[in-house]
Amino acid sequence: MQKTYIVERDGYHISGELYLPDDAKGRYPIVIMAHGFGGSREGTRPYAELLVREGIGCYIFDFCGGGLSSRSDGKMTDMSVLTESKDIEAVVENIRKAPFADRKNIFLMGESQGGVASTIAASKTPKEIRAMVLLYPAYILFDDAKNRYPKKEMIEETTTVFGLPVGRRYYEDAFSLDIHDCMGKYDRNVLILHGNIDQVVPISYSLDARKNFPAAKIIQITDAGHGFYGKEVVKAGKEMISFIQENMDEPCKGGLL
Repeated sequence: MQKTYIVERDGYHISGELYLPDDAKGRYPIVIMAHGFGGSREGTRPYAELLVREGIGCYIFDFCGGGLSSRSDGKMTDMSVLTESKDIEAVVENIRKAPFADRKNIFLMGESQGGVASTIAASKTPKEIRAMVLLYPAYILFDDAKNRYPKKEMIEETTTVFGLPVGRRYYEDAFSLDIHDCMGKYDRNVLILHGNIDQVVPISYSLDARKNFPAAKIIQITDAGHGFYGKEVVKAGKEMISFIQENMDEPCKGGLL
């Protein structure tokens, strides 16, 4: 079963889609999937389609101002990893209260910048997130910010990243964060999937993250770059499914309360 599902956050509408098994009855584990910079929920849809076949519910959505094709409210020039984290937090709060969700089995999945936003969100309410999957998380963005603007005072009102518009807030919020501190606050299991030939976010960033998360493991996807395609999606999906099933709290698993 697939349907449109809207979440509100501070007056903004977050547009998304809910995937539940076709025979949906009772409550299901839910994986909240966050897309990367400038993208949309289409980037996470293939994983939702794989997971729902295994009885795992998924919510895919567009960040507010997350990309030019976003169906959610907001502008890219008002977006940052902190606004995206707030979007995820709003989604988690909504989904946990929903009649279809097993609130003991809420997972986060984030790709690229969505992985950074997921890390921040998980650090704020670690007990509400059963476990987390990160695909080539873009922790490099903090170094990129400081390389582009050695001093905070140098940040421009608007600029572009990969040809897309961002505003001052994008870099100011990056300067304000200690992402390693966020990692340390999330003490549940984390699976990181990263291509070994990623030229956008070198795998060294994920290897470093593994040391900062209290309980993380990394699986390298051979010959994959920044973004997974074809067989890489299938491989990553299988690893994701196994990880989620292994970390699931037992009582619900698609049953009634």
